[in-house]
Amino acid sequence: MNRIVLIVIFFTCMECNIHSQSLWDSVIKVKNLIDEDKDDEAETILDRIEKQCLNSDKDSIIVLFYESRGAILWDREKYKECIPYFHKAIDLYEKLNIKAHNYLDAFVAIGYSYGRLNDYDNAEKYYRKALLKSVAAEYAKDFRPNVYKNLGNLYMAKGDSILAKECYKRVGAEDVEDLDFMNTNFLQWESAYWDRIMHLVNEKKYEEAANEYIDFINGIKEKRGCKDEVYILAVYSRGILLSRYLQRLNEAIPLFKELTDMSAILPGPNKNICGAFCNLALCYSRIDDYVDLEKIIQNGIEYLQKANIKEYPPHMIYRFAGNGAYWQQDYARAITYYEKYVYSKDEHEGGTCYEEIANQLSVSYLFTDLPEKAKSTLLNLLDESEGKLRKENSSLLANIYHNLGRAYMLENDKVKALKYLNKSSKIQKHTYGSVLDRTTQYINECQTR
Repeated sequence: MNRIVLIVIFFTCMECNIHSQSLWDSVIKVKNLIDEDKDDEAETILDRIEKQCLNSDKDSIIVLFYESRGAILWDREKYKECIPYFHKAIDLYEKLNIKAHNYLDAFVAIGYSYGRLNDYDNAEKYYRKALLKSVAAEYAKDFRPNVYKNLGNLYMAKGDSILAKECYKRVGAEDVEDLDFMNTNFLQWESAYWDRIMHLVNEKKYEEAANEYIDFINGIKEKRGCKDEVYILAVYSRGILLSRYLQRLNEAIPLFKELTDMSAILPGPNKNICGAFCNLALCYSRIDDYVDLEKIIQNGIEYLQKANIKEYPPHMIYRFAGNGAYWQQDYARAITYYEKYVYSKDEHEGGTCYEEIANQLSVSYLFTDLPEKAKSTLLNLLDESEGKLRKENSSLLANIYHNLGRAYMLENDKVKALKYLNKSSKIQKHTYGSVLDRTTQYINECQTR
């Protein structure tokens, strides 16, 4: 899906006071964040300034608010919700007598949204409005071909190939056959496959879903080739299905390996290739293939460093390798990889993933008779993240308290053990309405003189 390009318009002859200037700066920051694909951060600011924007006496601020809100919803494919905001932006642009790119792009965004909602009549209406409004625009030559291509795609979706080809001729290519005007048909075919597969997965018919992936992947390969993003995603998704849901690691490994082998020939970094390196490490770890595991860790770290994708920091691959050993109850080997993850100087991942792995590291220490290390790890973790966990993941906090209590028990410090076990018990009772038998057992043991 092509992204809406938000061009910041500096309205002239504006007599802003200090307050409105500050608000204007915030709106511009929002638009810049949207252009940088930072929609979550943009939305946070937008929520904070919404009331000020809508109560502003500056139409220029209000129109940029509506446009930004619409763009965020559009990016998230919430097409029904974004349409009203683009309508309001259009009305204000006309009131301001501004007919620049943002104004015209709003018509295209509405048309595209109606098309995705299968309301082809309204989609065609707004594409044609965009063409009509752009007649006198200085940049019509740059703007109109894209609208014609969207309109052609729309006609293809409606099954009117004659009108579609007429639109494609206006895009500017000498040979219409060279245009991928079957792109919409491919998107419909692709969407239908994803829908069928997701339905099977939701119904827990994993075997059927895995078989459906085979025809899907072969079809993408035939239509688009192996370097296509959809192909990479489908291969990766089938690998996840086989390894996580069906536990057929030997079938998943060749899929992940196919993707990691592609890392050298793709033109740029790819998120699913990053995921393939990590999941291949997980699979090798689970089947005790430590020779191939070490190779894939080395190659994976190199790729993750070059890719520089925030969701996949280089040290993440150690987490996957550690998880494979942990799930096999090979705690000594899990420690080897978990320590490299937990004590890495790389920035922690989002959410509470780091805290979860640090806790699993402590469990591994407990199972290998290293209570002192478990205690040290958990105390450091609480110093750093106790407040965060209390707000974001109280269940994990209860587990950490439980494990810390157990560590103190193994050191025969029943007083401190009881302190943390009681904390765990309190959270468990509040969260679940009951306390784990194991926690209760440890509390009783500590209370026994």
